[in-house]
Amino acid sequence: MDTFDMKPEILFVSTYSPRKCGIATFTADLTKELTHLLKQEFEISICALDKRANTENYAAPVSMVMDGCRLNSCIAGAEAINQNPAVKMVCVEHEFGLFGGNMGEYVLAFLSLLSKPFIIRFHTVLPDPDNERLKLVRSICLLADKVIVMTQHSHRLLVEDYDIEPEKLLIIPHGTHPIPPANRAELKNRFNLQNKKILTTFGLLSPNKGIELGIKAMVKIAAEFPEAVYVILGNTHPNLVESEGETYRESLERLIAENNLTQNVKLVNEFIPTDQLLKYLSLTDIYLFTSKDPNQAMSGTFMYAMSAGCAIISNAFVLANEMLDEDTGIIIQSGDENALADNAINLLRNEPLRHEMGKKAFMRTRNTLWGTVARKHAMLFYELMRKQSSTYNNIVAL
Repeated sequence: MDTFDMKPEILFVSTYSPRKCGIATFTADLTKELTHLLKQEFEISICALDKRANTENYAAPVSMVMDGCRLNSCIAGAEAINQNPAVKMVCVEHEFGLFGGNMGEYVLAFLSLLSKPFIIRFHTVLPDPDNERLKLVRSICLLADKVIVMTQHSHRLLVEDYDIEPEKLLIIPHGTHPIPPANRAELKNRFNLQNKKILTTFGLLSPNKGIELGIKAMVKIAAEFPEAVYVILGNTHPNLVESEGETYRESLERLIAENNLTQNVKLVNEFIPTDQLLKYLSLTDIYLFTSKDPNQAMSGTFMYAMSAGCAIISNAFVLANEMLDEDTGIIIQSGDENALADNAINLLRNEPLRHEMGKKAFMRTRNTLWGTVARKHAMLFYELMRKQSSTYNNIVAL
């Protein structure tokens, strides 16, 4: 095909399905919406980050694979992108663990060699950086055409702790799915949960998720509501399985048995597809977020639960502090199983309060639907491309 006949391409650098992680799910959801939105003008493709740097495990839209933990692969990846005339814009999903070197510094080798304009999204921004982290993050921001964050808190940290110019930054929230109306009774029958009060947690399991807190709180909750069931959805995190097998999941199973909760806590060892996940959320009475990291900047699972209209009880962390207030959810101090149990019991007793809280959480996320999030990205792509090339001078912004 002649170079002039090529449809221009926007390339995302990220983990991607079949790899099981939150950033892979995020990228799949966003690029699916962008592909639909921009199909007349652009191809959306993926450079998958994977230690097995080959394309055998991937299908379209993955067009290349790069091992972010190997310096040579990062260099070769940048060169391959530079040599592809179709690629007009690169969008990098950044998490420190996705790249090798100290604090993931190999990302700098990749970015500094890129000749294409690029956007980078920080999925994590940590406060009070030491000198090395400060230099790394500032270098990334200086190289990027635009830096995307998903919360006001991350924006504030980059400006105040990292001294990044506000003009370089853009806040685009994590996307959420529209939840179709559901017949709760029918769904509860389908999942064999009829006449149960349902509490849920979902995501890849690891000790940092604090699942033990929810299990211990269920002792008190089940004493008050014997029909309450805590459904914990998700595989063990692949990195944990690689290092220690299923030791962590087995420890949770022991905790459930020791507290006589086998009828009240269900561990579902599956990576739940999004459509099924939304069904679970539709029948959830209370969503529990027990992650231990107070600096966690974003959680797709948390956002999905809010957008599904679930009443939420959450450990204190960055996103909860930004999204929840007394109307939209309950924040407890990390590790306080009594506070978790007491608040859950109160919400289960008080159905009108629970429904009102869920409704207000739902309304709080109406500007985060994937269609809205994709349009914000498209507007940014057009703006940056107009700066880069007169070819796009006449494109009308969405």
